[in-house]
Amino acid sequence: MDIEFHYYMTFLIAGKAGFGEDDTFTIAYSSQYVDDNDIIYEINKDTAQYYRNYISQTMNILKPKAKLFRIYPLFHFIPGEPLYKSAFRRDGVLHWLNTTPNSENANHVIDSALKSQSIYRIGIATHSYVDTWAHQNFIGYYNEFNSMSGVLDQLTPNIGHADAGHNPDWPAIVWKDKRLLNKNARIDNKERFMESAGNLFTKYRLYVDKKCSAKTLNADRMQVIKELRLAIGEIDQSNSNKIARIERYRELSQKMLGYELPEYDEYAWFEEAVNEKVRGLRDKSDSFLTRWDPLTDIYTWRKPGKYKEATWYKFQEAVKFNQDTTWDLLDNKVFSKLDLKDL
Repeated sequence: MDIEFHYYMTFLIAGKAGFGEDDTFTIAYSSQYVDDNDIIYEINKDTAQYYRNYISQTMNILKPKAKLFRIYPLFHFIPGEPLYKSAFRRDGVLHWLNTTPNSENANHVIDSALKSQSIYRIGIATHSYVDTWAHQNFIGYYNEFNSMSGVLDQLTPNIGHADAGHNPDWPAIVWKDKRLLNKNARIDNKERFMESAGNLFTKYRLYVDKKCSAKTLNADRMQVIKELRLAIGEIDQSNSNKIARIERYRELSQKMLGYELPEYDEYAWFEEAVNEKVRGLRDKSDSFLTRWDPLTDIYTWRKPGKYKEATWYKFQEAVKFNQDTTWDLLDNKVFSKLDLKDL
């Protein structure tokens, strides 16, 4: 999934489920920031306030460093149930790392986050949980299992859904996964996303209101799905209607929640917490050339004595905790039983 679900739809789902406005924003921002948290920063080096964050995404999948492959199965491709019905393939191949929707492992991850009552962890785990629908039948590891087998696909690395491009992540397209048995090969992303939305709403509502009746829960869940389905609209194979859809999500927030759904700014939390002194090319630039810039930018806390109160710091600590707890779960159940030299 991309920002449409991870931020905008998650905001609507959390708000309708009963979270307060501030917590709704924090959950949605944390969910999306999992994808944007792709730079390791060293802040206040050589001082008592030194800090180094973990990343939850890496764009340089051709050159993973410091065991960065672990990012994919922990945050984006949680291993599920290899024998899940929608995972059956034409070649009969199974893989223990295969992502399947709403798996036991994915439920453990989000349930653990909800139990912690950390709004940041809830947002981070939300990202991983809902991605099990979009990323199903791919694994977060370099393996031929991910290959879509086309001529052009052979030029891309078989990591996650790289061969499938953006097909799994865009909410309004219909596509084919020819690896699967014919009855499962046609993929309607809107249906996958709405199933994900319904399950996420249930998780949220029962967290906010443990005494919520089944009747009320089901009625509100169906209303959320109906409204999101309308906001997504018609099939959009080129994803060219993304801006219009985002505007509909923002309008829906006023209608459904009674308050504004803010535009997403991926640097907002970081810039509130950290000063940046650029040397050479800006390290957090989208420019491809920054990978070869020998000069490292200098980062310092805006409030050295209160940096632990910053939202960016709290998010980063939640990333570390989420990585450790998810690793412990999956290492015991999956990783330790396989030969995965780069994980």
